[in-house]
Amino acid sequence: MLRKQRDEKPEKSPSIKPIAFGERSGPEPYNASEIVAIDDSKFLFCDNNVGDALFELRLAADGKMACPLIRRPIRGIEPGTVDDLEAMTHVRTDGRSLIVVLPSLSLKQRKRRHKKKSKRGKESTARNCLLRITFGEDDRLEAEVLSAFREWIVENAPELGKSPRYLPDDGGLNVEGLGWSSTEEVLLLGVRTPVIQGKPLILRVRLKKVDGPWRLSNFEMLPPVSLAIKDDRGEQGIRTIGFDPSRGVWLIVAGNSTSASKAPFALYSWDGNAQGVVRHFENVRFHKRMRVEGVTHARVGGRGAIVFVDDGGGYQVLWDDDPRLK
Repeated sequence: MLRKQRDEKPEKSPSIKPIAFGERSGPEPYNASEIVAIDDSKFLFCDNNVGDALFELRLAADGKMACPLIRRPIRGIEPGTVDDLEAMTHVRTDGRSLIVVLPSLSLKQRKRRHKKKSKRGKESTARNCLLRITFGEDDRLEAEVLSAFREWIVENAPELGKSPRYLPDDGGLNVEGLGWSSTEEVLLLGVRTPVIQGKPLILRVRLKKVDGPWRLSNFEMLPPVSLAIKDDRGEQGIRTIGFDPSRGVWLIVAGNSTSASKAPFALYSWDGNAQGVVRHFENVRFHKRMRVEGVTHARVGGRGAIVFVDDGGGYQVLWDDDPRLK
């Protein structure tokens, strides 16, 4: 009698776990929300609990931290005037290097909870801006603050519908990703909520002149792109965007759109096509402790790698030759 053999299940690839940044002064951990590479092994990230500084991360050739995090104050910002920094991107143009940083553009929750969704949140001028940061003498960070950016987005993106009236957990406007297309000279805003018909949205804002005046008149809204991400494991919103020049694609991490969604964090690539067709890196899995909110491609000790940061105070390096990226 033949014995029925059990089907062997394929081994799962190891999940990506965070490496802690270490202790910081105060009760809260670092809440890294986006990361950009500024040189080999050298990075800046924003913390959505800190509105007047960025943090510098330096890595050794093996991917370990070369030194403790360095706080980089931003000149031109008064304490308390900028809040909830969630996204940023590195813009290189005509030999200049700029960092554009964006708050979430979300409403702040009122102290009293209302039954009506439209009365649960209130506008905040500190979340209504867009920052352009340049490197001054001694690499000091100097910012220009553009106000009323949220109003401009709402006015020029009818696809958002009524979402600007609501809190993020009610499906209200919440932007967590920002990228830069150098070929089109366009800022790519990755929207966490709302998710339109199950597809996360990328808003596209063209700069008429990249190093021109930091005014709303220098912007032009282009048609958005809806990413064809499957929502079979829960509704996914965009949590971060970063360009990978080695592959010629955008790296996008999507995760739960609201706290009600059980969607896991997942890595995708997008080549910029207008149809929003993406590729899912099925073998790249994130540990439940790693809530990815930043991704960038970089050189670490001369070696190509993808670097992630999470909002629990950690980071991780995925080398380009890792089989999980094939």
